[in-house]
Amino acid sequence: MVILIVLALSNVAWTAEPFAMGDYDAELRDGEHVDIPLMIQRLEDLNANTYMWLIWHSANDWEDLHRFLPEAKKAGIEVWVYLVPHIETAAFNPQFTYSEPFKLDYVRWAQEIARLANKHDNLVGYVIDDFGYNLKPEWFSNEYITKMVAAGKTICPQLRFYPLVYYTELNADFVEQLAPLVDGFVAAYPSGPEEIRDALTYLNDQYIQPGSVVVRYPSGTPSNVGDCGSVSRRVTVTDANKASLTFTFGDSFHGPTAGYHILQLRIDGKTVWEQDCAGKHDGQAEINLSEHVKGKRQVNLELGVWDRRGVSQFPLRAWFSIDRISGVNLTTTDMADSAWRARTNGHFTVSRHDARSGEQRWRKPLIVMPAGSRGAFRNRRRKESTLKNIADHVAMAVELARRGEIEGVVTYCLDKTPGNPDLDAVARVYGAAASENAQ
Repeated sequence: MVILIVLALSNVAWTAEPFAMGDYDAELRDGEHVDIPLMIQRLEDLNANTYMWLIWHSANDWEDLHRFLPEAKKAGIEVWVYLVPHIETAAFNPQFTYSEPFKLDYVRWAQEIARLANKHDNLVGYVIDDFGYNLKPEWFSNEYITKMVAAGKTICPQLRFYPLVYYTELNADFVEQLAPLVDGFVAAYPSGPEEIRDALTYLNDQYIQPGSVVVRYPSGTPSNVGDCGSVSRRVTVTDANKASLTFTFGDSFHGPTAGYHILQLRIDGKTVWEQDCAGKHDGQAEINLSEHVKGKRQVNLELGVWDRRGVSQFPLRAWFSIDRISGVNLTTTDMADSAWRARTNGHFTVSRHDARSGEQRWRKPLIVMPAGSRGAFRNRRRKESTLKNIADHVAMAVELARRGEIEGVVTYCLDKTPGNPDLDAVARVYGAAASENAQ
């Protein structure tokens, strides 16, 4: 697992510079068209200065955007075009539609958005949803991303491209690939300020990562009970009474589906610690090994992921790194060491990752997207989706923006129906921040 060290972020001074405060999607419609006057009114009610315009729900969305931009300009609202990737289109699932009219031609999209941005200076950039899941050679290769971004900037040099990603994706390898190609990131559904600051160590190329092991399971691939990916090492017990192991762990799945992929620590094949990959439980485990090694000269330590039930569509990336061990003669805690033997059953894979650290080669801005709708908040945060909880979560991200740590906050699908109290609660957060920034 990656150990993240935040360098000087806690001492960042609060900024008086404007930052993004807005919303995404959940547009209000009049038939097959967006109700532009009502949308502008509700965004003004929200005290928003930013809106991410999703092109997906109707074939008229691109046309409606042309009419929305000048009205948003009058209201002081910057606009991002938001597109869907391959896996959210009819090319992948016949129940889906496309971003119309240019469908999967993202180079053309970049060009046309750039031309529109030259006419409307409040159109500042574009976002592509679920980008990490679509990073495939046949879809978004490095070469294609470079071509797409260049196509837009050739026409409108200031046009920005931010992929939509998730915090579990923001690791060294992922950011190393994308940082040279993109202008910044939008990251959805933070669990709290710690997770955002962890992500910033990668986006600012300031991370420190020990040697670790990563266990992966591919998407769209069935598994059987007992399939696994793990590493193990035989060690000699030196002091059973003091035997303990502290390790960091995490995984890429934070949804509620439980009972399938299980992270485990085993001693001589016996499970002594486990954590279901469901939910947000990344962190550090400190295990007293005394009772499990007592009376033994040697034991076999094994860390990995086992399937308690077979999956059909459940991709996973899990990681482990050892922080401390005592009472046994482990010569190094570096899990990239070849002395750790990999074992796989089924379609699991195991890879070792050497210790590494950032070199401060880039500083990529981040827009945080907290859940704004009641359903998304409940599913993503696994907390009661009350008005106060939603507003407090948005306020947490706004505080980081006021400190200059992130570029801004754009809520996911805030209900903009007139009279909705959730919008009113978030509006108070945005309004207070705007007032204090103006002082």
